[in-house]
Amino acid sequence: MRGREPEWHILGRLLSAAEHGGGGTLLIEGEPGTGKTLLLAEAAAHASRRGFTLATGSVERMSPERLGTRALEYLRVRLARGAPGRPVLVSLDDLQRADSATLATLRALHRDLGCRRLVWLLSRSVTTAGRPCPATRAGVCSEHLFQALESHGATRLALRPLPEEAVAAVAADVLGAVPDPGLLSFAAGAGGNPFLLVELLRGLREEGAVEVRGGRARLPRPYPAAAWHGGESPCPPPEPPERVRAAVRSRLRGLSREGRQLVEVAAVLGSRFSPEDVGDLVGTGPAALLPAVEEVLDAGLLLAAGDTLEFRHELVWRAVLRDLPAAMRNALHHQAGRLLLGRGGAAARAAGHLVEGARPGDTRALADLDRAVTEVRATAPGAAADLAVQAVELSDSADPRRPARVVTAVEAATEAGRLADAERLARSTPARTTSPAAAELHCALSGVLLPAGRPAEAVAEAEAALRERALPAPWRERATLGLLYGLSALPDRERAEREAVRVLADAGRHGEAAEAAATAVLGTIWWESGRLAEGLRAAREAVGRADDAGDPEGRACTRLALAAMLTDVRLLDEARAVIGEAAEEDESPGHDACAAAEPPGHDAWAAGEAPGHWATGEVPGHGPWAAGAAALSARAELAAGHAEDAAARASRALDLVQATGARLSGAVAAAVLATVALRRGDLRAAERHADGDDGWPLQAGTAACWCAMAAAQVVEARDGPAAALERLGPLYAGVRERPGLLVADPAAAPWLVRVALAAGDRPGARLTVASAERLAEGAPGFPTVRTAATHARGLLEGDAEALEPAVKEGVDPWARASAAEDLGVTLEAAGDRRACVRSLDQALAGYQECGAARDAARLRRRLRRLGVRHRHWATTERPVTGWASLTDTERTVSLLVTQGWTNRRVAEQMFISVHTVAFHLRQIFRKLGIGSRVELTRLMLERHHHQEATDGTNGADRPE
Repeated sequence: MRGREPEWHILGRLLSAAEHGGGGTLLIEGEPGTGKTLLLAEAAAHASRRGFTLATGSVERMSPERLGTRALEYLRVRLARGAPGRPVLVSLDDLQRADSATLATLRALHRDLGCRRLVWLLSRSVTTAGRPCPATRAGVCSEHLFQALESHGATRLALRPLPEEAVAAVAADVLGAVPDPGLLSFAAGAGGNPFLLVELLRGLREEGAVEVRGGRARLPRPYPAAAWHGGESPCPPPEPPERVRAAVRSRLRGLSREGRQLVEVAAVLGSRFSPEDVGDLVGTGPAALLPAVEEVLDAGLLLAAGDTLEFRHELVWRAVLRDLPAAMRNALHHQAGRLLLGRGGAAARAAGHLVEGARPGDTRALADLDRAVTEVRATAPGAAADLAVQAVELSDSADPRRPARVVTAVEAATEAGRLADAERLARSTPARTTSPAAAELHCALSGVLLPAGRPAEAVAEAEAALRERALPAPWRERATLGLLYGLSALPDRERAEREAVRVLADAGRHGEAAEAAATAVLGTIWWESGRLAEGLRAAREAVGRADDAGDPEGRACTRLALAAMLTDVRLLDEARAVIGEAAEEDESPGHDACAAAEPPGHDAWAAGEAPGHWATGEVPGHGPWAAGAAALSARAELAAGHAEDAAARASRALDLVQATGARLSGAVAAAVLATVALRRGDLRAAERHADGDDGWPLQAGTAACWCAMAAAQVVEARDGPAAALERLGPLYAGVRERPGLLVADPAAAPWLVRVALAAGDRPGARLTVASAERLAEGAPGFPTVRTAATHARGLLEGDAEALEPAVKEGVDPWARASAAEDLGVTLEAAGDRRACVRSLDQALAGYQECGAARDAARLRRRLRRLGVRHRHWATTERPVTGWASLTDTERTVSLLVTQGWTNRRVAEQMFISVHTVAFHLRQIFRKLGIGSRVELTRLMLERHHHQEATDGTNGADRPE
């Protein structure tokens, strides 16, 4: 028997024992539908084939009189008719229905006949808790019989739900094909109950709800392998087939009127519910429900789960719900929603019911839905967005509340990080006039467009809102926020500064949130212009103002601005703490509650047409600024020298950008990945991230400078120093007036000087040094700025004494290693070989520590030229041939060669000789059993066409 191999093994041992003069008693119990009767029938058939004399029956088909004294005679007759010495199998089913007299007679028979050459199979139904089913006096007596027989050596066997592998085997048997994961996920709703499982599979097959192709069975429409009963499916599963619904109706007919009412009302509440909710819906208390609850528990339809009750099988719940008349189901949903909403604090649980129960134009239901949206929004913006969208769709075009519902839906979708949905809803609203409602929609749309990376459009929408003179004060403040934050994300800072000064000059008129935004904008502008102390002080003040204002968006934005400044000057511990606070602001408990909360209405949505992200498969969990926090966190980890962690966080940021549409942060995340890739020596990946087709929005401020620097470093590695300076363009030329480029990274000024000198642009190098020193003079409290200026001066003048402080005082690991390398190059030029090697060794260790393999390779080449060789490979057990046999260096050579690079260019990028590249290529060809670059390229494409390296590096090459 499929899925019952252990039980069948026990039966086989008993039958074998009886054949050899022994025997035994097996007490079989399980829930209804677990296959007890089938097991007895299979055992009887098997015993008959082995020559057993059979005496089988069921309590339902055998009277107590026959089972009593006449049964003994019956058994004796059967034994007499059988061949002498043949073993006997006695099989009795449904003992939970037998009365006490019958069970007493059976116990006497068992005692008189014993177990010599006799096998007893006695079966009864129990509930999931092991109680007799039903819990009548007869059922209790059957437990007494089982206990007595067990005390005399009988074996009790509980039939459990089928395990997953058995469910798959049964499905394959019934359908004649291997079930796919989606079909198995749907079948999991039977809870491993063999009867329900078989009825489900046969019903699906009969109704044409299963497709069989190529020996695989699947549902006609895509259905995920994740368990559907959690409500996480992007599309609801098929309805239970008629065979299942008929079986469930048959079970319900065996209940009392009160028991059936309990099951049907509970089905509307969800797969899990509280007795109190059921009592409120039927107009009675839990005490009055107790008999009905005990009845359905004994029938195995429900089970107790802590403080709640739940349907034993998801399939049964869905069948009961499906069979309710639609009008009654809708009315009960509405009643449940109003009841839960009236309790206070239960809006999330009420929400789904209100959606299910509402009908177009039903003003009373829509008013309840509006209230639920308001209550849910603070803790579950994703659910609130779904509800608000439903409310909009159910509103008549003439409903005066409809415009406000649209605005609410847009805002909730924005808070849930569903920017594309929010914009689509806002722009699909007809006839945007100059009314206050239209102005509010302009304002809400502004909040969508800024994190989406379209600040100019966000400013335009905010301005449109502010033109409405009748705009209420709270909305005017929101529009002012959109205007300020939008302007701060644009390259032109003059208007942003004017607007910020205007807001702060008219204290009290614009609101605390607007004043916090104005303070943050001014702080950013001051920071970029080199007034670091004033900028940092303003940024911290803005965070405090935003906290006082209680504006979630402002709290996130001001913290991210502050964290960017702290990262610039390598106050990384504080930066990490502030980023964490910003992430907490943007990822409120409600973002997780959308997916994790399990209100009864959520179950109902899973069973029907789920609105919003439950219908589309979108999983909520992050607000519009989560990607910004992740990208900034990646940049902070890169600054700390943690390349692996930085790349992981940057990839996470890009995932969030993709999920939420918050593209404003994409450029920073991509720049981190480009930098890591370049440092590792994967120039192709660095190019892809720095100059990809993603079209990230242009950044402003120090973020823009840092991203531009990362892209220029990739260009320098590929095309040389002159091309890098050309790439920086006006940003490089304007460093004197706006030194944001130098503030963004302590290594920026030395890198610019080094590249300018290599390109023959000594005036440009002098200008950079002067700008860096001017910045340091105006920011005495920031040692990273002073160290960077000293480093730049030492490079310009070839002054080893000026470079030594940068090696000792640098707080950025990569910048410190870079200074040590520059010092070594300077000492080499001065003829101090010993000090030169010592400094280069220090630089090499620093590069290796922060994962800068490309920079380490450059250092090893320089040291080789000085007669110093460092072993840089690890002894590893490798196979002789195949991909696994390649060393790390050989893998890198393979990657570059298959990207079309010549041996000379590979040598330049890996800082090895052309002859060494050729040697590695010969080794690669030998290990892979190939003879050309074409074959190598084909093999690499076959191996890697689903994945490409995503990490890379930073840093200009030193001229040698």
